[in-house]
Amino acid sequence: MIGVDLFFVLSGLLITTILRSEFHQSGTISLTSFYWRRMLRLCPALIVMLTAYAAVGSLMFSGADVVSDVVAAGLYLSDYTMAIWGSPLNINHTWSLAVEQHFYLVWPLLLLATRRLADEKLAIILMTLFVAATTWRMIDVYLWQDWYWSYYRFDTRLSGLVLGGLIAVLPWRPEAKTAEFMGKAALYILALAVVLLRIKTTSSLDWGVLVADLASACLLLSLASGHETSTSRVLSKPVLVYLGSISYSIYLWHYPIARWLRDDMNPFVTLMIVASISIALAALSYEFIEKPLSTLKRRKVAVA
Repeated sequence: MIGVDLFFVLSGLLITTILRSEFHQSGTISLTSFYWRRMLRLCPALIVMLTAYAAVGSLMFSGADVVSDVVAAGLYLSDYTMAIWGSPLNINHTWSLAVEQHFYLVWPLLLLATRRLADEKLAIILMTLFVAATTWRMIDVYLWQDWYWSYYRFDTRLSGLVLGGLIAVLPWRPEAKTAEFMGKAALYILALAVVLLRIKTTSSLDWGVLVADLASACLLLSLASGHETSTSRVLSKPVLVYLGSISYSIYLWHYPIARWLRDDMNPFVTLMIVASISIALAALSYEFIEKPLSTLKRRKVAVA
Protein backbone atom coordinates (compact mmCIF):
# COMPACT_ATOMS: atom_id res chain seq x y z
CA MET A 1 0.00 0.00 0.00
CA ILE A 2 2.73 2.47 0.95
CA GLY A 3 4.42 2.29 -2.45
CA VAL A 4 1.15 3.26 -4.12
CA ASP A 5 0.67 6.21 -1.75
CA LEU A 6 4.17 7.47 -2.54
CA PHE A 7 3.50 6.99 -6.24
CA PHE A 8 0.30 9.05 -6.04
CA VAL A 9 2.03 11.98 -4.32
CA LEU A 10 4.93 11.83 -6.80
CA SER A 11 2.52 11.71 -9.73
CA GLY A 12 0.60 14.74 -8.50
CA LEU A 13 3.87 16.63 -8.11
CA LEU A 14 5.17 15.75 -11.58
CA ILE A 15 1.93 16.36 -13.49
CA THR A 16 1.31 19.69 -11.80
CA THR A 17 4.89 20.81 -12.40
CA ILE A 18 4.70 19.85 -16.08
CA LEU A 19 1.39 21.60 -16.71
CA ARG A 20 2.24 24.76 -14.76
CA SER A 21 5.61 24.98 -16.52
CA GLU A 22 3.87 24.62 -19.88
CA PHE A 23 1.58 27.52 -19.06
CA HIS A 24 4.44 29.75 -17.88
CA GLN A 25 6.41 28.99 -21.06
CA SER A 26 3.67 29.09 -23.70
CA GLY A 27 0.82 30.97 -22.06
CA THR A 28 -1.56 28.01 -22.37
CA ILE A 29 -2.04 24.34 -21.52
CA SER A 30 -2.62 21.99 -24.45
CA LEU A 31 -4.99 19.27 -23.32
CA THR A 32 -4.51 17.40 -26.61
CA SER A 33 -0.74 17.23 -26.17
CA PHE A 34 -1.09 16.26 -22.53
CA TYR A 35 -3.44 13.35 -23.20
CA TRP A 36 -1.33 12.21 -26.16
CA ARG A 37 1.80 12.11 -23.99
CA ARG A 38 0.00 10.22 -21.24
CA MET A 39 -1.41 7.70 -23.71
CA LEU A 40 1.98 7.01 -25.30
CA ARG A 41 3.62 6.73 -21.90
CA LEU A 42 1.13 4.42 -20.22
CA CYS A 43 -1.05 2.51 -22.66
CA PRO A 44 1.42 0.46 -24.79
CA ALA A 45 3.09 -1.34 -21.88
CA LEU A 46 -0.30 -1.95 -20.28
CA ILE A 47 -1.67 -3.38 -23.54
CA VAL A 48 1.28 -5.80 -23.73
CA MET A 49 0.70 -7.00 -20.17
CA LEU A 50 -3.05 -7.37 -20.71
CA THR A 51 -2.47 -9.24 -23.97
CA ALA A 52 -0.19 -11.68 -22.17
CA TYR A 53 -2.76 -12.08 -19.40
CA ALA A 54 -5.54 -12.65 -21.95
CA ALA A 55 -3.43 -15.34 -23.63
CA VAL A 56 -2.39 -17.34 -20.56
CA GLY A 57 -4.54 -16.07 -17.69
CA SER A 58 -7.06 -18.90 -17.87
CA LEU A 59 -4.17 -21.39 -17.68
CA MET A 60 -2.43 -19.63 -14.79
CA PHE A 61 -5.53 -18.93 -12.70
CA SER A 62 -8.29 -21.49 -12.39
CA GLY A 63 -11.73 -19.98 -12.84
CA ALA A 64 -10.45 -16.56 -13.90
CA ASP A 65 -12.86 -14.45 -15.96
CA VAL A 66 -10.10 -13.21 -18.22
CA VAL A 67 -12.33 -11.23 -20.59
CA SER A 68 -14.02 -9.14 -17.89
CA ASP A 69 -10.67 -8.67 -16.14
CA VAL A 70 -9.05 -7.30 -19.29
CA VAL A 71 -12.04 -5.07 -20.07
CA ALA A 72 -12.07 -3.55 -16.57
CA ALA A 73 -8.32 -2.95 -16.57
CA GLY A 74 -8.12 -1.81 -20.19
CA LEU A 75 -10.91 0.73 -19.75
CA TYR A 76 -9.36 1.99 -16.50
CA LEU A 77 -12.38 1.02 -14.44
CA SER A 78 -10.74 -1.39 -12.02
CA ASP A 79 -10.68 1.10 -9.15
CA TYR A 80 -14.46 0.95 -8.96
CA THR A 81 -14.90 -2.66 -10.12
CA MET A 82 -12.54 -3.72 -7.32
CA ALA A 83 -14.45 -1.62 -4.80
CA ILE A 84 -17.85 -2.96 -5.88
CA TRP A 85 -17.24 -6.52 -7.10
CA GLY A 86 -13.68 -7.39 -6.03
CA SER A 87 -12.66 -7.83 -9.65
CA PRO A 88 -10.26 -8.12 -11.52
CA LEU A 89 -8.66 -10.08 -8.69
CA ASN A 90 -5.64 -11.49 -10.53
CA ILE A 91 -4.65 -8.10 -11.95
CA ASN A 92 -6.17 -5.95 -9.24
CA HIS A 93 -3.05 -3.78 -9.11
CA THR A 94 -4.49 -2.00 -12.15
CA TRP A 95 -6.83 -0.17 -9.77
CA SER A 96 -4.08 2.40 -9.12
CA LEU A 97 -3.68 2.96 -12.87
CA ALA A 98 -7.41 3.65 -13.05
CA VAL A 99 -7.11 6.16 -10.20
CA GLU A 100 -4.27 7.85 -12.07
CA GLN A 101 -6.26 7.93 -15.31
CA HIS A 102 -9.23 9.58 -13.63
CA PHE A 103 -6.84 12.10 -12.12
CA TYR A 104 -5.45 12.86 -15.59
CA LEU A 105 -8.97 13.55 -16.82
CA VAL A 106 -9.85 16.16 -14.20
CA TRP A 107 -6.55 17.67 -13.05
CA PRO A 108 -5.55 19.46 -16.27
CA LEU A 109 -9.01 21.04 -16.33
CA LEU A 110 -8.53 22.37 -12.80
CA LEU A 111 -5.08 23.73 -13.63
CA LEU A 112 -6.43 25.24 -16.84
CA ALA A 113 -9.18 27.00 -14.90
CA THR A 114 -6.68 28.31 -12.32
CA ARG A 115 -3.79 28.92 -14.71
CA ARG A 116 -3.58 32.66 -14.06
CA LEU A 117 -3.47 32.33 -10.29
CA ALA A 118 -0.16 32.88 -8.53
CA ASP A 119 1.39 29.79 -6.98
CA GLU A 120 0.61 31.07 -3.48
CA LYS A 121 -3.12 31.40 -4.19
CA LEU A 122 -3.27 28.04 -5.95
CA ALA A 123 -1.49 26.49 -2.96
CA ILE A 124 -4.32 27.67 -0.69
CA ILE A 125 -6.90 26.08 -3.00
CA LEU A 126 -4.98 22.80 -3.15
CA MET A 127 -4.47 22.74 0.61
CA THR A 128 -8.22 23.13 1.05
CA LEU A 129 -8.84 20.37 -1.49
CA PHE A 130 -6.35 18.06 0.27
CA VAL A 131 -8.09 18.56 3.62
CA ALA A 132 -11.47 17.96 1.97
CA ALA A 133 -10.28 14.78 0.20
CA THR A 134 -8.74 13.42 3.41
CA THR A 135 -11.87 14.24 5.40
CA TRP A 136 -14.06 12.58 2.78
CA ARG A 137 -12.02 9.36 2.97
CA MET A 138 -12.25 9.31 6.76
CA ILE A 139 -16.01 9.87 6.65
CA ASP A 140 -16.38 7.13 4.07
CA VAL A 141 -14.35 4.70 6.18
CA TYR A 142 -16.37 5.56 9.29
CA LEU A 143 -19.74 5.20 7.55
CA TRP A 144 -19.11 1.97 5.66
CA GLN A 145 -16.42 0.14 7.67
CA ASP A 146 -15.57 -1.71 4.45
CA TRP A 147 -11.88 -1.89 3.54
CA TYR A 148 -12.41 -2.83 -0.10
CA TRP A 149 -15.07 -0.18 -0.67
CA SER A 150 -12.93 2.62 0.73
CA TYR A 151 -9.48 1.50 -0.41
CA TYR A 152 -9.74 1.32 -4.19
CA ARG A 153 -11.92 4.21 -5.30
CA PHE A 154 -10.60 7.31 -7.03
CA ASP A 155 -12.64 9.65 -4.84
CA THR A 156 -11.22 8.14 -1.64
CA ARG A 157 -7.61 8.07 -2.92
CA LEU A 158 -7.48 11.59 -4.32
CA SER A 159 -5.69 13.09 -1.32
CA GLY A 160 -2.17 11.95 -2.22
CA LEU A 161 -2.46 13.21 -5.79
CA VAL A 162 -3.69 16.60 -4.57
CA LEU A 163 -0.89 16.76 -1.99
CA GLY A 164 1.64 16.19 -4.76
CA GLY A 165 0.11 19.09 -6.67
CA LEU A 166 0.37 21.23 -3.56
CA ILE A 167 4.09 20.46 -3.24
CA ALA A 168 4.58 21.53 -6.86
CA VAL A 169 3.23 25.05 -6.25
CA LEU A 170 4.39 25.46 -2.67
CA PRO A 171 6.79 28.42 -2.54
CA TRP A 172 8.72 26.94 0.40
CA ARG A 173 11.65 24.53 0.10
CA PRO A 174 13.61 23.25 3.11
CA GLU A 175 17.13 24.39 3.97
CA ALA A 176 19.96 21.86 3.85
CA LYS A 177 19.74 20.60 7.45
CA THR A 178 15.96 20.50 7.36
CA ALA A 179 16.03 18.62 4.04
CA GLU A 180 18.45 16.06 5.51
CA PHE A 181 16.22 15.50 8.53
CA MET A 182 13.01 15.35 6.48
CA GLY A 183 14.44 12.81 4.05
CA LYS A 184 15.68 10.44 6.75
CA ALA A 185 12.56 10.79 8.90
CA ALA A 186 10.30 10.18 5.91
CA LEU A 187 12.13 6.98 4.95
CA TYR A 188 11.95 5.66 8.51
CA ILE A 189 8.24 6.45 8.77
CA LEU A 190 7.47 4.89 5.39
CA ALA A 191 9.47 1.77 6.26
CA LEU A 192 7.63 1.47 9.58
CA ALA A 193 4.30 2.03 7.84
CA VAL A 194 5.03 -0.82 5.42
CA VAL A 195 5.23 -3.16 8.42
CA LEU A 196 2.38 -1.73 10.51
CA LEU A 197 -0.17 -1.10 7.78
CA ARG A 198 -0.04 -4.48 6.04
CA ILE A 199 -3.19 -5.60 7.85
CA LYS A 200 -6.40 -4.63 6.07
CA THR A 201 -8.11 -2.55 8.74
CA THR A 202 -10.13 0.64 8.49
CA SER A 203 -7.47 2.38 10.60
CA SER A 204 -4.94 1.79 7.85
CA LEU A 205 -7.23 3.67 5.48
CA ASP A 206 -8.00 6.79 7.46
CA TRP A 207 -4.96 7.67 9.56
CA GLY A 208 -2.62 5.23 7.83
CA VAL A 209 -3.05 6.78 4.39
CA LEU A 210 -2.72 10.27 5.90
CA VAL A 211 0.60 9.34 7.52
CA ALA A 212 1.82 7.79 4.26
CA ASP A 213 0.75 10.88 2.30
CA LEU A 214 2.54 13.28 4.65
CA ALA A 215 5.69 11.15 4.90
CA SER A 216 5.80 10.89 1.10
CA ALA A 217 5.42 14.66 0.87
CA CYS A 218 8.32 15.18 3.29
CA LEU A 219 10.52 12.83 1.26
CA LEU A 220 9.72 14.61 -2.00
CA LEU A 221 10.22 18.06 -0.46
CA SER A 222 13.62 16.90 0.76
CA LEU A 223 14.55 15.68 -2.73
CA ALA A 224 13.18 18.85 -4.35
CA SER A 225 15.09 21.14 -2.00
CA GLY A 226 18.09 21.42 -4.32
CA HIS A 227 20.42 20.32 -1.51
CA GLU A 228 22.43 17.11 -1.58
CA THR A 229 21.34 14.84 1.26
CA SER A 230 22.14 11.29 2.27
CA THR A 231 18.73 10.28 0.90
CA SER A 232 19.33 11.94 -2.47
CA ARG A 233 22.79 10.34 -2.72
CA VAL A 234 21.36 6.88 -2.16
CA LEU A 235 18.50 7.40 -4.61
CA SER A 236 20.87 8.73 -7.28
CA LYS A 237 22.81 5.45 -7.47
CA PRO A 238 22.79 4.20 -11.10
CA VAL A 239 21.05 0.94 -10.24
CA LEU A 240 18.22 2.73 -8.45
CA VAL A 241 17.93 5.33 -11.21
CA TYR A 242 17.57 2.55 -13.78
CA LEU A 243 15.02 0.69 -11.66
CA GLY A 244 13.12 3.95 -11.36
CA SER A 245 13.06 4.32 -15.14
CA ILE A 246 11.48 0.87 -15.55
CA SER A 247 9.36 1.00 -12.39
CA TYR A 248 6.08 1.38 -14.29
CA SER A 249 6.62 -1.88 -16.16
CA ILE A 250 7.87 -3.61 -13.02
CA TYR A 251 4.60 -2.63 -11.38
CA LEU A 252 2.59 -3.93 -14.34
CA TRP A 253 4.20 -7.38 -14.32
CA HIS A 254 4.86 -8.08 -10.66
CA TYR A 255 1.33 -8.70 -9.42
CA PRO A 256 0.06 -11.40 -11.81
CA ILE A 257 3.38 -13.22 -11.41
CA ALA A 258 3.14 -12.98 -7.62
CA ARG A 259 -0.47 -14.22 -7.70
CA TRP A 260 0.60 -17.17 -9.82
CA LEU A 261 3.45 -18.20 -7.49
CA ARG A 262 1.96 -17.26 -4.13
CA ASP A 263 1.18 -20.78 -2.85
CA ASP A 264 4.05 -22.74 -4.35
CA MET A 265 7.09 -21.87 -2.21
CA ASN A 266 8.29 -19.91 0.79
CA PRO A 267 7.78 -16.12 0.70
CA PHE A 268 11.46 -15.18 0.35
CA VAL A 269 12.03 -17.45 -2.63
CA THR A 270 8.79 -16.20 -4.17
CA LEU A 271 9.94 -12.60 -3.70
CA MET A 272 13.25 -13.28 -5.42
CA ILE A 273 11.61 -15.04 -8.36
CA VAL A 274 8.90 -12.41 -8.76
CA ALA A 275 11.46 -9.61 -8.62
CA SER A 276 13.76 -11.30 -11.14
CA ILE A 277 11.03 -12.08 -13.66
CA SER A 278 9.36 -8.69 -13.26
CA ILE A 279 12.61 -6.77 -13.74
CA ALA A 280 13.53 -8.86 -16.79
CA LEU A 281 10.13 -8.33 -18.43
CA ALA A 282 10.14 -4.66 -17.47
CA ALA A 283 13.58 -4.14 -19.01
CA LEU A 284 12.39 -5.69 -22.28
CA SER A 285 9.25 -3.56 -22.23
CA TYR A 286 11.25 -0.42 -21.56
CA GLU A 287 13.84 -1.03 -24.28
CA PHE A 288 11.53 -2.21 -27.05
CA ILE A 289 8.24 -0.46 -26.30
CA GLU A 290 8.50 2.51 -23.95
CA LYS A 291 11.80 3.97 -25.17
CA PRO A 292 10.92 3.99 -28.89
CA LEU A 293 7.51 5.48 -28.14
CA SER A 294 9.04 8.18 -25.95
CA THR A 295 10.88 9.37 -29.07
CA LEU A 296 7.58 9.48 -30.95
CA LYS A 297 6.05 11.38 -28.05
CA ARG A 298 8.76 14.05 -28.21
CA ARG A 299 8.38 14.36 -31.99
CA LYS A 300 4.61 14.77 -31.69
CA VAL A 301 4.96 17.44 -29.03
CA ALA A 302 7.60 19.27 -31.09
CA VAL A 303 5.28 19.33 -34.12
CA ALA A 304 2.39 20.53 -31.96
